[in-house]
Amino acid sequence: MTVIIANLSLVLAAGWLFRKYGIVQEGAEKAFNQYLYYLALPALVILKIADTGLSGLGWRFLAANTLPLAAVMAVIWILWKANALDWRFARLLLIVSVLGNTVYLGFPVAVMRFGEDAIGYAAIATSIQNIFIFTFGFVLMTLIHEGTCPPSRFLRLIGRNVVLWSSVAGLVMSAFGLRLPELLHKVLSDIGKTTLPLSLFTIGVSLYGKRIAHNLPRIALVSGFKLLLLPFFYIASARVLGFEGFVSKVTFIEIVMPVAVLNYVIAAEFDFDADLVSQSILFSTLVFFPLLYLYDWAIKVFL
Repeated sequence: MTVIIANLSLVLAAGWLFRKYGIVQEGAEKAFNQYLYYLALPALVILKIADTGLSGLGWRFLAANTLPLAAVMAVIWILWKANALDWRFARLLLIVSVLGNTVYLGFPVAVMRFGEDAIGYAAIATSIQNIFIFTFGFVLMTLIHEGTCPPSRFLRLIGRNVVLWSSVAGLVMSAFGLRLPELLHKVLSDIGKTTLPLSLFTIGVSLYGKRIAHNLPRIALVSGFKLLLLPFFYIASARVLGFEGFVSKVTFIEIVMPVAVLNYVIAAEFDFDADLVSQSILFSTLVFFPLLYLYDWAIKVFL
């Protein structure tokens, strides 16, 4: 695990240093993100899901990817109903605490820990989690909202979620045994291979200049829900369901990822506290690395 953490840290640090010393200019991460989000990640997700196949991924897999998310959301709902959380923060927490960086960081960690075969299962797990969050989670969020949340805002955000739609495409291809033409498969495969190192480098670039100056109690609560409570509910669910083995371990890696950069886009769409979201991304990402030792222990003992 130390080698994995060192590998991740060095690539992230390279991105941060390149930005700090002007080798990568301000705004460059936008171009990196556009390439990753609209081309490299969809290519990787479609191919890996289609090539992995869905055989053996039954109801336990589906339940293990949704029940922990629902449990965290239920805790937040109860806290809001008990007036322990104000409605604005409850809405933010409901989404940000379950939507993790499963692609940019989750895929590289899964590959480093379990090998190339892990990407397909990681991609399928990510697609199920995203579908659940962008349906059940967003409907629940509207119930907390004081007023109305226009459906058009949901549709706009979902329509722009390329990773979600590429996941759906991969699932359809896998379910019906569809295969891409050999040349297209080769091109998408070569593009997909650029995803993992560039995604880590881009995270490093994007972390430059971010600060945790205030909101520490709320930042800690968001990160605690994401990095501790959600993994706890996953382990509990997996034990009850009897869901263990290679696929369960890969899924756990996706569950424990820190707060996703995508949450910043959601913050703009739904009037979340953008500063709090940005700070939570930074804090949870930094805390995530030492927690990897705890997660690795949990994998060995419980899964």
